[in-house]
Amino acid sequence: MSSTTTTSPGGKQEQRPAAVPLVSSLDQRTTPGRNSFAVADVTAHRIKSELTWYQLVHAEIIAVTSAMRKNARWSGMNVNGLNMGGLGMSMGLRKGHGGNSELHSRNQENPLMGGFASLREYLNTVQEVEDLDALLLLNPFLEVIRSGNTTGPIAGTALGSIEKFLHYGIVGLRNPSIAFAMNALSSAATHCKFEASDAASDELVLLRMLQVLEMALTSESGQVLSDEAVCEMMETGLSMCCQMRLSEMLRRSAEHVMINMVIAIFERLKTLEDEWVYIDSPTYRHENIDANKDISKGAPHMSTPKQSSSPTTSTEKQLSSTTPNKESSNAENDFIGGNTDTVEGTTSNQKQEREDEGEGENNEIIEPAPLRPYGLPAIRELLRVLISLLNPHEHKHTDSMRLMALSILNVAFEVGGKSISRFEILRSLVADDFCKYLFQLAKTESTQLLSLTLRVIYTVMDTMRPYLKLQQELFLFFLIERLSPTSGAGSRAMVIDMDDEGNISLVQSSGKDGNDVKTGTGHVDVRSGSPNIYGKSSKSQGIDRNTSPEVRELLLECLLQCSRIPTFMVDLWYNYDCDLSCGDLFEEAIQFLSKNSFPDPNGYPAFDSHFLCLDTLLMFIDQMVERTNTHVNADPIPKSFIDPKELMARKARKRLILKGASLFNESPKKGIQFLLENGIVVPDESGDVNVSLARFLGTTQQLNKKSLGEYLGRPENLSLLQVFMRQFEFSGKRMDESLRIVLETFRLPGESQQIMRVADTFAEVFFETNPVEIANSEAAQVLAYSIILLNTDQHNPQVRKRMTLEDYMRNLRGVNGGNDFKEEYLRAIYETIRHDEIVMPEEHEGRLGFNYAWKQLLHRADSCGSFVVCDTTAYDKDLFQLAWKPALAAIAYAFDTAQDDSTLQKAISGFHQCAMLSAHFQLHDVFDAIVINLANMTGLIEETNGRNSVPDPIVDVAGQKYVVSDLAIRFGRNYKGQLAAVVAFAVVTRHGNSMRKGWKKILEIIRNLFVNSLLPGSMLQVEDFLSGTTSIPLKPKTPVPAKQQNRRDGSLLSTLSSYLLSPYANDEGYRADPSEEEVESTMCAVDCVTACKLEELFGDMSSLEDETLVALMTAMQEVGYNTKESESPEETTPYNPVTVLFLEFIVSIAIRNGDRIQLLWPYAVDYIFSVLKHADKQSVLVVERTVVALLRLCISFSAKDDMQDSILQCLKVLRDFPPAVTQAVGEQMMAGIYSLSNANSENLNKSEFVETILEIKQKVASAM
Repeated sequence: MSSTTTTSPGGKQEQRPAAVPLVSSLDQRTTPGRNSFAVADVTAHRIKSELTWYQLVHAEIIAVTSAMRKNARWSGMNVNGLNMGGLGMSMGLRKGHGGNSELHSRNQENPLMGGFASLREYLNTVQEVEDLDALLLLNPFLEVIRSGNTTGPIAGTALGSIEKFLHYGIVGLRNPSIAFAMNALSSAATHCKFEASDAASDELVLLRMLQVLEMALTSESGQVLSDEAVCEMMETGLSMCCQMRLSEMLRRSAEHVMINMVIAIFERLKTLEDEWVYIDSPTYRHENIDANKDISKGAPHMSTPKQSSSPTTSTEKQLSSTTPNKESSNAENDFIGGNTDTVEGTTSNQKQEREDEGEGENNEIIEPAPLRPYGLPAIRELLRVLISLLNPHEHKHTDSMRLMALSILNVAFEVGGKSISRFEILRSLVADDFCKYLFQLAKTESTQLLSLTLRVIYTVMDTMRPYLKLQQELFLFFLIERLSPTSGAGSRAMVIDMDDEGNISLVQSSGKDGNDVKTGTGHVDVRSGSPNIYGKSSKSQGIDRNTSPEVRELLLECLLQCSRIPTFMVDLWYNYDCDLSCGDLFEEAIQFLSKNSFPDPNGYPAFDSHFLCLDTLLMFIDQMVERTNTHVNADPIPKSFIDPKELMARKARKRLILKGASLFNESPKKGIQFLLENGIVVPDESGDVNVSLARFLGTTQQLNKKSLGEYLGRPENLSLLQVFMRQFEFSGKRMDESLRIVLETFRLPGESQQIMRVADTFAEVFFETNPVEIANSEAAQVLAYSIILLNTDQHNPQVRKRMTLEDYMRNLRGVNGGNDFKEEYLRAIYETIRHDEIVMPEEHEGRLGFNYAWKQLLHRADSCGSFVVCDTTAYDKDLFQLAWKPALAAIAYAFDTAQDDSTLQKAISGFHQCAMLSAHFQLHDVFDAIVINLANMTGLIEETNGRNSVPDPIVDVAGQKYVVSDLAIRFGRNYKGQLAAVVAFAVVTRHGNSMRKGWKKILEIIRNLFVNSLLPGSMLQVEDFLSGTTSIPLKPKTPVPAKQQNRRDGSLLSTLSSYLLSPYANDEGYRADPSEEEVESTMCAVDCVTACKLEELFGDMSSLEDETLVALMTAMQEVGYNTKESESPEETTPYNPVTVLFLEFIVSIAIRNGDRIQLLWPYAVDYIFSVLKHADKQSVLVVERTVVALLRLCISFSAKDDMQDSILQCLKVLRDFPPAVTQAVGEQMMAGIYSLSNANSENLNKSEFVETILEIKQKVASAM
C-alpha cells in the first residue's frame, strides 16, 4: 500500500496510508436499472461555516462522547485501546485469545465509544471533505441513535450532530458512499431508540428526530434515498401525526415536517421522465386501497398509521432482542405506529446489520447492493396511504387523522398536481378512490373538515382537470344540489322572465313548458349518468339538503374558487352542455347563481351567500370581457376546437334527445314517435327502425331503466330486443361477465315471462359467439337464467339459506347437452357472483348504490374523452346569449337592493361589462334590455307635469338660477337613480350603435329633464331666421286675449313669434320658497345631469349606423309628438315644448347627416307634416318652429339634385297654409324664403320653384 506525507488538520506532519476509496452508487451518477434518471448536478462542496470541516466533526464527536460520559454506563471510560488488535491482524498476525481477551471484552461492552475512536483515526487519513466517506462519518452517530442503551439527551445530541453535518454541507452528493449513508441515516432515525425519561424530554428528542428526517429528505443529498427509505421516513412521520398519546405540539410539528417532506417528494415528479418499467406488475395495478393487504415482494410498502398503538407490546418485543435484562426498567421509544416489522424492501444486509448491533458481536460494515434513488414507487405508496386515511367508512380513522391527511394531500397537489397527472399509476388512484372519498367527505356538516375537503377538491380539479371530466361534473352537480333548498310539494321553480318593455324579473314557472318534464317517470336527470353523492336514487325527493349558513357559505366559496379559473364557464359549456352523455352543467350553474342572487321566499334568508352568487356571475362576465380584450386579433375559431355552429347543432340535438327520453319515460310510444319526427331515430333502407332505436336505447343515459326493461320485455318487441342484445361484444367473455354488462343498461322487468324472454334472447345471442363451455342454445338459456337466480339467492337479504357451490352445480347437472358444465367454469361464475353482485340499475340506494354508480362513472370515463380547456373567444357569444338574461336580472337586483358602495360598484361594473359584450357581439336586444333596466332605475321615466298652472320656484345659487321642481327634488334624493342615470348615458354614449328599442327610454328621460328645466342650456339653443340663435321656451308669455280671429297687428304677431322668454323667465304666482334641503337636492340633480354628459350623446350622430339612426328617429317621433287629433275642431292644442325640442333634434340630425339624407328625410318630414297637418289647431309657437325647421331643411339640401321634388313638396305645404296660420307665422316664413332664395342654387331658378315661391310671398303679403 502506498503512503503519502500530509499535514493533518491539527497542523502535525505525518505519514498516512492512501485512503482506499469505497464503492459508491454515485460513481455512476445515474440510477441503475432499466429506467433511470440523472441525479441533480453535483456542485462543489461549500461548507456553511467558517470553521474547517475537520474541526466541526471533531467538535461533534466530543459533544456526543461528553454526553455519553455523563451517563454511569460510560462514566470514566477511556476510548484508548478499544480497538487494539486490528493492526496485528492487518499485518498477518493470528488473532489469539490469551492476552487479547480483556481488550475483546472491552470492545464488546463499549461498541459506541469504539466507533468514535475509529472515526477519529479515519479522519486523520482524509485530506479534503469531498474524500470523506459519508457512511464512515455517520455510522458512529447512527449507532448511538439505534442503540436502546442511550438516554434521550445522548440520542438528541447525536441527532443534532447529524443534522449539522447535513445543514453545513459536510455530507453532500460528492462524498463517497453517500447513497448508503443516507439510507442508513433514514433507517436509524426511523428506528431511534433510547431509554425513556419524562415525556417532555422524550418529545424533544423525537422532535429532533423529525428535524433530521426533514433535513435528510429535503437536502441535496435526499435525492439518493431509496424508495424503501422514503417510505420508512414518511411512515414514521405519519405515525407521529396520528399518535394521540403524544402532545399536540409534537403532532403538529410532525405534520409540519411531513408537509415539507411531501413538497420535496412531489417536486421530484417534475424531473421524472417516464414511468418505471415494472409498474405494470400486479403490485401497481388498480386495487382497492381501503385495506392493508399483502404487497408483492420487492415493492415499497407503508403501513396505514393508527390513532393509537400499543407501545408496551412493541417495546417488549424489541427489548427482548437488545437488552433483555432491563425489560422492566426501560421504556423504549419506537414510533412506527406500533409496527415492529421493518420495510420489506430493506436489503438483507441492512437487516443483518441491525440484528448484529443488538448482539454486539460484529459491527463490520457489509457493503450492500447499489440502491435505486426513490421515484414513482415511493410516491405512489405515499399517495396510497394518505388516500386510505380519507375513507369515511373506515371508523378507526378519526376526523383529526383525515384533517392531517387532507392538509398533506393539498400541499402535494399544489406542488405537483399537474405532474401527478402525467403518470397513469398515480392518476388511477386520484380518479378513483381519492375523488370518491373526497366527494363522500363533502357531505359532512363539520365546517373544519368540509372547508379543507373542498379546498383539496378544488386543488385537484384545477391541476388535473383534463383527466377528471366526469368527476368534476359529479362534484359541481353535487354543489348545486346541496345548495338548492328542498322545494315544497306545491312550489314551482323560479325562472327569469322579461316583458315586452325589456324589464327583467324572477317569476314562478308555469310548469306548462313542454321541456319542463319534472314529474313522474318522465323525469329526466340533467346530470346524465353521474352518481348521487347522497346515495339515493334520482326519484328520492325526500332528501333534506337544507344546510346551515356556514356550510352553505363554504360550498359557495368553493364554487366561486372554481370560477376563478379564467376558462371555467366556457369549459363547462364545451365539455358538458354540448356533450350528449353529460348534463347541462353550464346552464344549471348560471340558473342556480342567478336565482340565488335573489332572496328566495321558499329558501334561504338573505345572507352573504347571495353576494357570493353574484360575485361568481360577475366573474364569469369579467372573464369574457378579458378574453375579448386579449384575443382581439386572434383566430376566433382555433383549429383544435369544434366550430361553434357544429357545437350548437350538437346542443340542439341533445335537447331533442332529452325531450325524447323524457317522453319515452312517460310513454314509450310517444317518445318513439317524437324521436322519429325529429330524426333522432331513423329507419334503414328497408324501413326498419330497430337498429337506430336500439342504439338510442343503449346509449341514452337519461332513460328510466325500469321503463326500458319493461319495454324490451314485451313480446311485440322481441325483434328489437334481439337487435339490442347484438350491440354488445360477448366474444371471449364468460356468460356471467356478458350478462353483467347487459343488465347494467336496464332493469329486469318484474314478470317471470318477461325475465325468461330477456334471458332466452341474451342466451341466444351469446351462444352465437361459439363459447366452448356451452354445448347448445338450450344449455345457454338454462345457464343464463340460473345466473340471474344465483345473483338473487346470494344477495337478497330475505334469503336466509344461501346456495352453495355444490348446490349450484347440482342444479345444473346434465343440462349441457346431456352432460355437466365444467366445474372450473361454474366455480368461476359462482365465486364472481358471490363476491360481486350484479347490481341492477336503480335497484339499490345508499352506499351500495353509490358504489355501483361510481363504477359506472369510471367505466364511462374511459370513453367520454378528455376535458378540453377552451382558452378562446369562439364560444363566448353563444354563452353570453344563454347567460345574459339571468345575469342581468341578478345585477339589477343587486343594484336595487345594495346597501353599500362596494355592491353598487360591482353592479355598475356588471352593467358596463354586459353592455360592452352585447355591443361586441352585436346583440341589440340585449343592449336594449340593459338600457331599459337602467332607465327604469333612474326614476326619470314617469310622466311629470312640467306645465303646472303654478310655476316652480327659482333660486339663485352662486349667480346661477335653478328651477326647484318636484322631479328635481325627487331625483336629487335618489342616490341609486343618479348612479343609474350616469351609467345609462355612459353606455349609450359609448355603444350607441348597438341600441334599438332603448332609444325610447333615453328620450323619455331627456323629455322629463327638459320640462323640469334640468337639461343643459346648450341643448336648448336653436336657430331662428329673425332672432339668430335663441332657446326653446318651456312656456310662452301669457298673450293678450285676441278679440278677433284675424289679427292685423303685425307687431303683436312678431311678439308672439319671438322667444323673449328663457326657460327660466321670471313670472308671478310661484309656490312657497323651497327649503335648503330641497335646494340641495335640486343641486344634486343638476350635478348628476352634468355628469351624464348629454351633450356628448347628441353631439356627433354621424358615427351611428343607418339602422341605429332609423331607430333613433322613430323613437323621437313616438316621444316628441302625439298624432291624436283634437276632438273639438274649435279647440286649440296648447303649446308643447317637447314637440319643439324633438323637432329641433330631428332636423339637426338630418342636417348633420347630409350624406344619408335619403334615409333620414322621410322621418324628418313625416314629423313635420304631422304637426302642420292641423296647423290651425296648433300653438303658434309650435307652428312657427315647425315652419323654420322645414325651411332649414330645404335650404340645407337645395343644391342636391335628387332632393328637388321633396323640397318643392315642402314649399307647396307652406303655400297651402290657411290664411290665419300664414298671418301668424308670416314673418318667419318670409325670412326663411328669403334665405332660401339667396342659397345660390340653380335648381331654385326653375319655373315651378319660382312660381311656388311667388305664391307664398303673395299669400303672406295679403295675410299681413
